[in-house]
This record gives sequence, C-alpha cells and structure tokens, in this order.
Amino acid sequence: MSITTHIDLEAPMRDGTVLRADAYHPSADGKYPVLLCRTPYDKSAEKQTEIGPKLAARGYLVVMQDVRGRYASDGDFRPGFYSAENDDAEDGYDSVEWAALLPWSNGRVGTFGNSYDGWLQWELAPTRPPHLVAMLASGITANLLDRELSGVLRLGRVLEWTMNNLSVDTARRLDHPYKTRDMDESSRRFVEQDRNKWLWYLPLMDIPDESMPGMGSHWRRWLADHATDHFRFQQKASEVAVPVLGTAGWYDQQIGIFGHFTGMTQNGRTERARQNQHLIIGPWTHTLHNLDRCVGDVDFGADAQCSFYDFADAWFTRWLKEDPGPADEWPPLQLFVMGANLWRGEHEWPLARTNYTCLYLHSEGMADAHSGGGTLSEAEPGDEPQDQYVYDPRDPLMTLYTPGGQQVPLDQRALAGRRDVMIYQTPPLAEPVEVTGPIEMKLWASSSARDTDFVVKLLDVWSDGFVQELCHGIVRARYRHSFDAPSLLEPGGIYEYTIRVNPTSNQFQPGHRIRLDVTSSDFPNFDRNHNTGGDDYREDTLVAARQRIFHDRDRPSHVILPVIP
Repeated sequence: MSITTHIDLEAPMRDGTVLRADAYHPSADGKYPVLLCRTPYDKSAEKQTEIGPKLAARGYLVVMQDVRGRYASDGDFRPGFYSAENDDAEDGYDSVEWAALLPWSNGRVGTFGNSYDGWLQWELAPTRPPHLVAMLASGITANLLDRELSGVLRLGRVLEWTMNNLSVDTARRLDHPYKTRDMDESSRRFVEQDRNKWLWYLPLMDIPDESMPGMGSHWRRWLADHATDHFRFQQKASEVAVPVLGTAGWYDQQIGIFGHFTGMTQNGRTERARQNQHLIIGPWTHTLHNLDRCVGDVDFGADAQCSFYDFADAWFTRWLKEDPGPADEWPPLQLFVMGANLWRGEHEWPLARTNYTCLYLHSEGMADAHSGGGTLSEAEPGDEPQDQYVYDPRDPLMTLYTPGGQQVPLDQRALAGRRDVMIYQTPPLAEPVEVTGPIEMKLWASSSARDTDFVVKLLDVWSDGFVQELCHGIVRARYRHSFDAPSLLEPGGIYEYTIRVNPTSNQFQPGHRIRLDVTSSDFPNFDRNHNTGGDDYREDTLVAARQRIFHDRDRPSHVILPVIP
C-alpha cells in the first residue's frame, strides 16, 4: 500500500510552545482513525519511521510526535520519571485534540507506545480529551515504587537511560562536544570505552554533569527523591474513562503494569472503562516490538512469537473502527505460562483459584552455594541454626542482564560458588507445579549494619542443571516499615521483613527444582547499599556487613507462592 508522509507538522500547545510531529496515512483519499505516539526518543529515529508506515498500511493516520523539549519540538524537557513537575498531561490533551482535527483524521484518536511512551499516555488519560477513544499503553508500571523496588535505585537501567538516551538530545541542544553522538554510539562508548565506570562511581550524586550533558540536575533530583511515587496512576484511575490494552513481559522491570489493570477494573471512571481493561503478558523483556520466542538463554516455543502490529490492529479495529473482530473475544488477561510455554486467558488478578502455599527455608547452617545444604519445603522448621554470610558492597553479586540494563533469563550458574548467596531448593519435583501471581517473602534476618539490603530471587533449576531466574524482590532495611519515615536498624537486632517479589507465571516441570536465593546485592540492577546507615548517594564509604538468616520455630522464614491447581 502506498503511504503518504508529512514531516514536522506543527502543533501549538496552550502556552504557545510548538511541538512537531510526522504523520503517515494511506495515499488513497479518505479520513482515518488516528494513532498518536508521543515520544522523547526522536520521531525520526529508524524504529519510529518503521512503525509509522506499517501501522498506516492497516488503515490509520499514524502521528509520531516529539514531546516538549525533545528533538524537533520546542520548549524545555522536564522528564516525568524524575519528578511530578512536567507539562505532559496538558501537552497530551492538546496533542490529542490537535491530531483529531488534522485533515486526514476521522476524529477518533487512540494512543500507543511503550515505556516512557506508555507513561505519557497514562499522564494524559485523566485529562479526558474529548476525542480520545482508547489507549495501548505498554511497559509502564502504575506505581514508580513497583519499579524502584523498596526505594532502591535501579542504577544500571536508569544511569544508562539518562546518559545514553536522554542526554543525547540535550547535548545537541547545548552544542556540547557530545552532540555528534547518537544513542547507539553513546551506548557503545558506555560499554566499551568507559567500561561502565559510571556504575561504580562514588558518590553517585557527584557524577559530573559532563558525562550526561543537560541531565545532571534531573539525575540529582531523582537520587534525592526516588523513594516517592511520582506517577500516582492508581490514585488517578477514577479519572480515566477509556478502554486500555497494556502489554509487558515477565522479565520487564515495569511488570508493575498489573497495577493499572486492577486500578482501572476497580476504580475506572465509567463502567465502559472498568469492563474493557486488558493485559497481554508474554515471556519477554522490556520491549513492544521484538516479541520473540527466544529471550536470553531460553527458547519459549513458537507460541511466544507475537506481532505487535497484529494485536495493535485488532485492538484499534475494535475501538477506533468499531468493528468487533478478534479483540471482542479477548479475555481480560492473556498470560503466557513459562515452562508449559502456552497462553491462557484469565479474568482477574490475582487469579481467584490461587492456592497460596508457604515453602519454608531449612538448613543446618550451611546454605551457601559452596556447601549446598539449604532446602525448601512445606514443613515448618523446628530448632535449626541460622545461616550467615558477609555482604561486602565492594564485591557485590553482579546482575546477569543485557548491556542496556534489561532483564532476560540468563543461566545463573555463572554466579555459582559465591559464599554470600544462601540457596534453598526443593528436591526434584515428581509432578508439575504452576506458580502464577504475586509472590511474598517473610524473612527473619539480622545485620551488623545500621542499614542494609536483602534480595530474594525465585529460580527454576532445570533437570540438566540450567538455572533460570524467574523474578526477584528487594527490601532496603530503612524502608521496611515506611518510605515516608525510614528507620535504621539496631545492629545485631533480629527483624521480620516482608519482601514483595515481582509476579511471574511459570510451570516447574517434573525433575526441576524450585529454588530461592537470599543475598544482599544484585548490582547494578540495584544500587549497592553502603551498610553505613548514611546517605548512600552522597557518601563514598563502603563497609562490610555480617548477615544472619533465621529459619526456626519462632522465626520461620518462608516464601508464599501463588500455586495454581
């Protein structure tokens, strides 16, 4: 199909700032429903210029707009992830209404996009522009603290994103020497030339502005206040009145997208909105377009291979073209069950038939990887000695993930042999066990430090020895009760911690083992706790902490798994 393209169409915002967009539509005469994507990632980038024509060929007017202060658009960029102070709600409203009046538009507007582009949609949704009909908002959590788990900075991803994505355009605007770099070049230098040195830089608050031109003040603002939910999308659900399709992967740092589904189905502004919320969750990482069967070291089978264009077209055909089509038959939730490698439709979250099952930690005081004495079972513990290890932030457990800081299932045997990881696992399973839903850990532990972290990972140990991480959680001890009123530890004191672990869906196969790891670092996925009880972002002091994990009659550490019969 022949596609007509319009470059740098000007959209004036209510304060007079001009934002610019590229538009794509079929060359045949006619008016088309609008698909609007607002992005900070350069509307003229190769990925965007590929998406526009492909969606337009399915009978849409596709509008790709640079947000305020980015690339072709005027104004000052104020990134919403760093602060609630931004212009994106008003700009989103004005852009929807502007797009609805374009000469090739039929007046019905849908929005789409992943990650920050998904965040932008949820930011504008409560303003309820009259021509907004539906959204496809992918890869974005409803609560910032469902991503920055327990108020712990997602250092690897956030720093890479700030330096190698956001600051690429600000360097150009400032006529900085880095202005000739594009995102690919900046990312390559980050890995190869800088050797990721900025991840280890201390104090983080003192990373020089020169390394992230134009973004230094925003970076420091986030460090000073990243334990606050600036998103507040769950509180805003009562003001949102449109059907929404969300998509994400079980390995997406934004798997807190479930909060949008539950918030909208319970509190959406209208019955139409509450009854038409949908999620598609596959075995993928943080992506909208490369929904492949092979992710990391795992091939999830042919059914895991999906097309963004197919489900986007089905969704918007239903709402913008008012043709029921296949989307009219979709269940509210389409979940990919890893291990079984199949899709299953569900109607609520968590699943109503869930059998919450406690698996208790056991050992004779030798649960480290070298000794291998930790077990996991439904039997409650009796009198058992605690496990001990030393967490040294100068030698943290290293995250296995992509160079861009995204989670994928990589073989965790690469980390074998460390003495600062306590491993608890079941015997080989006789029957398959499905775990689908949110996970919670009750951990009794002590530390010699005034503040420290405890990290929990759920893993699937295959019969051939491959170790697949499924999900993780973390608690920063000072935030164990409250983000608003942090409290330090009494060194040596024993505390009960409740650790929320990211949800998953996995069928453990016969011969596999269910494994739980307990440690105190996952760097640079999460920033290192310095163990001082001070401000980890303003100091460079690092001290080792002796940690003890308790699992006895009075302190029965256990994980609560959502087992599906």
